[in-house]
Amino acid sequence: MTHNNMLSTGRSIASAAITASLVAALAGCGVFPTTQNTATSDTNTSEAKNQTSQTLTSETAVTDSDGYIAYEYEEGGAMLAPSDEGYVDFNTEEYASLEEQGFISAATRPLSTVSSDVDTASYCNLRRMLRDGWTAEEIDSGAVRIEEMLNYFTYDYDTPTGDDLFATTVHVGDCPWNKETKLVTIGFATPKESPSIAEKGSNLVFLIDVSGSMNSSDKLGLLKDAFGELVSHLDKNDRVSIVTYASGEEVVLEGARGDEERKIMRAINRLRADGSTNGEAGLEKAYKVAQDNFIEGGVNRIVMASDGDLNVGMSSESDLHDYVDKQRETGIYLSVLGFGSGNYKDNKMETLADHGNGSYHYIDCIEEAERVLGSKLTANLVPLADDVKVQVEFNPAQVKGYRLIGYENRAMADEDFRDDKKDAGDVGPGAQFTVAYEVALTDSKQEVAQTDLKYGQKSTGDTNSDEWLSATVRYKPADGGGVREQNTVVSKKDLVENPGEDWRFQAAVIEFGMLLRNSEYAGTASYDQIYDLLGNDKLPEEREEFLELVDMAFE
Repeated sequence: MTHNNMLSTGRSIASAAITASLVAALAGCGVFPTTQNTATSDTNTSEAKNQTSQTLTSETAVTDSDGYIAYEYEEGGAMLAPSDEGYVDFNTEEYASLEEQGFISAATRPLSTVSSDVDTASYCNLRRMLRDGWTAEEIDSGAVRIEEMLNYFTYDYDTPTGDDLFATTVHVGDCPWNKETKLVTIGFATPKESPSIAEKGSNLVFLIDVSGSMNSSDKLGLLKDAFGELVSHLDKNDRVSIVTYASGEEVVLEGARGDEERKIMRAINRLRADGSTNGEAGLEKAYKVAQDNFIEGGVNRIVMASDGDLNVGMSSESDLHDYVDKQRETGIYLSVLGFGSGNYKDNKMETLADHGNGSYHYIDCIEEAERVLGSKLTANLVPLADDVKVQVEFNPAQVKGYRLIGYENRAMADEDFRDDKKDAGDVGPGAQFTVAYEVALTDSKQEVAQTDLKYGQKSTGDTNSDEWLSATVRYKPADGGGVREQNTVVSKKDLVENPGEDWRFQAAVIEFGMLLRNSEYAGTASYDQIYDLLGNDKLPEEREEFLELVDMAFE
């Protein structure tokens, strides 16, 4: 490991106060006393009926100067029903509408192109919902992003060799939910070693939402503990600044050394929530502070933490998209951490991360904070490869049609694959991501819509080859050098009767996502089939947790 500051994950937290707060928060991932009901999407609205609540303290429903209500709950309080006195009905969660992708003819459209995605927010947010009592029917389909569910877990992928920054691992088997198709999973993994830019230190700007809507234990309270985890892994080569925003913005700390842990945590622990949410002012100030402390050739990143409820200044998805799109040219990355429930704006948070050259994670408990900002800190904050794109070309001589699973909002135009002005996802060291396809071979009975071309000509593919597809990953090394490409071929010989534990688990995750989305392509997918895929063997802890969520969704 070359980066001795952000990779020093063995350091203990020096501050006793931080340690105490971490221990206090370890009540169980996703279990917080929050008012909960089903999501109401701005594009996909469902019935909103409260499921659970908690006994309210005397501070509950206190309105601040800007009209925001702060909800606090008495630890261990009794459950309230909607008819009970003191029950609060509060939900304005928003999710982007996602149109599920169907089967595409390989003869008329042999190319499938996507931006890489290492986000994990969807899985953690779903975990929060299910543990708060939501049923599968009550979850907004826009909250279910199958690629983020797949990418939450770690797989036994190959590691890169030589100068390559990616290793590709392919698994192919008969599709469990559709006897007429094959399930192809293509996994990409990066080396664990950090690039040379990490050795020059990190310029981190914590952009923290302290508006009134953040005043609860699962928001600002958890946020403080989460940043305590991040700070514990920094050293003197790193620089930390803190910008807060509510009705206005404030620079709370600027350019502190990473090893000044007490100083940084004192500034964080003094934060209080009050006021409206002027995200525009906060973003502008954060980018200015990051530019003022820019480390040439090093890591320059804003880490934004919020519930996404931006309501003053720039607040629409399109405005946020355009603003952070321009800021990419500064060389400053923007990562996003989501917190809380009730008024959570997933659509805005994802827009910021996707177009700000960063990853998007949802923090539902201190254990997730330790994962994102501890064991996977380098993968999430240190850039290794920029504008990572994947293009898969199908051979029509062997493949009748294909269906990309997930990646609905990460699909790209085929011609953008080699247009290096087009932005795509950024991937760090020690990271993995998976792209999955349901593939119908030429002898399949699967219905695939065919298009009659008047002027064009359908591709017949290579009739002399048993290749099914060719997958190419294209990227720019973050520490310099020209654009690179790596190619992997998948053919009939890759189809095996037992593709392995990782493939079966991925199939189970995909089935779970399709069932939550009520997908028209779910076929024979079922609760029982998910269990059959995983068998009776003891699973790793994170996969056991997945099964617990399946139980919660369908009990």
